[in-house]
Amino acid sequence: MKKLFCAALAALVLTAGSVAAEPFAPAPDAEAQLDVMAASGVIQEEINTLYHTWDGILKSGMAKRSHYTFYAAVTDLNHNGRLELLISSHFLNRDPLYYAGDSISEEQKKGLQYLCNNYPSEVYGEAYEISVDGSTLEPYAINHANTQFPDLTRLHIRGRKTDGHYIYMVDTQRMPRNKSWTSATDRYDIVYDAQILWADVDLGVGTNAHAEGTASVHGEQVEPFYTSMNLLYLNKDVDPYGIEAEKFQRERLDRGGRRINFVDWQALDKDARTALASSWYGWSYESEE
Repeated sequence: MKKLFCAALAALVLTAGSVAAEPFAPAPDAEAQLDVMAASGVIQEEINTLYHTWDGILKSGMAKRSHYTFYAAVTDLNHNGRLELLISSHFLNRDPLYYAGDSISEEQKKGLQYLCNNYPSEVYGEAYEISVDGSTLEPYAINHANTQFPDLTRLHIRGRKTDGHYIYMVDTQRMPRNKSWTSATDRYDIVYDAQILWADVDLGVGTNAHAEGTASVHGEQVEPFYTSMNLLYLNKDVDPYGIEAEKFQRERLDRGGRRINFVDWQALDKDARTALASSWYGWSYESEE
């Protein structure tokens, strides 16, 4: 796994390659697999967990300061024809809105709401894959040892094939809860992890860059400003807005492609089968060869 990880990093960051989109080819019996997913009970279990967690938040008196939600996506990351179900759970920190109160404009509230929704305090999730015989949905481990759990809603769809595996990019951004906050502030601490994910016996996750900084809100606009960045694959601190960091981010943007099509829990609660199908229909086998 270490060899694969190093090779993936080298391929993603140090080598250039041409981009070629593979034609879309639906997995065999994809509709039947979606039926299995919807009937598996996994979505209902996640919804029950959401309600249970929200009930706990209400009872703790933290409803104005916290929120919990989850999303799901259907993919075929390893191109083996057996569909995966990815669950991404977000715990949102609403302290910026709570401490700002009613003293700010409606535009400013929209900006703070965007900040809270798009920079979760914590992210985690689950992964499943259809069994070889197509009859069940089986847990698929996510191996994120020694690295931040990836925000699967920010998983990019274009994989680069390396050592027989498809390597995908993930951008995980968070706003950890700062317990020292007691009033409104101009800036909020944020962290960013540039990660990769690959499908093997489990979903492997590695982090190749970590950045820290703050975000400020001006009207509806959220402006992140990073003050430090470490390129972990080089074990090197760089200027977040310097030449090396710009080159690194440009290559990620060029190779990542669009993000995976996720659906929210409300759509899943209304009709899980329809919501899962809409996610799958947004999938395509894009890759760099």
